[in-house]
Amino acid sequence: MYLHVRIHRWALWWFYIGLVLGAVALINILFRDLTRMQDRFVLAVGVMNWVLGGVVCYCLGGVRIGNPSGPSKANDLPAGSAQAPARMEWHSASEFVLPGRRQSLLPPKY
Repeated sequence: MYLHVRIHRWALWWFYIGLVLGAVALINILFRDLTRMQDRFVLAVGVMNWVLGGVVCYCLGGVRIGNPSGPSKANDLPAGSAQAPARMEWHSASEFVLPGRRQSLLPPKY
């Protein structure tokens, strides 16, 4: 089974910054003489970062997991279905030029 995962760039940045700050917090907890209250504060800030990141990613659709969508084949359709495969819309370049003076329907590039 194949999964298609789409992750926004800002969600990856949030993850990477969380990893770096988590490593700094872990080093400070293990190798510095912090009080118990300071340890709890550092851990609480780290947990809030990960929870807030998860909520924001969920609400804004930062990470989407789904089945890969590809063109459906005729043999994949159930028997008796008359569904035609979706076609890609295509236009030639001459369709965007007015006849006669070669004036374009599209806005100028400059």
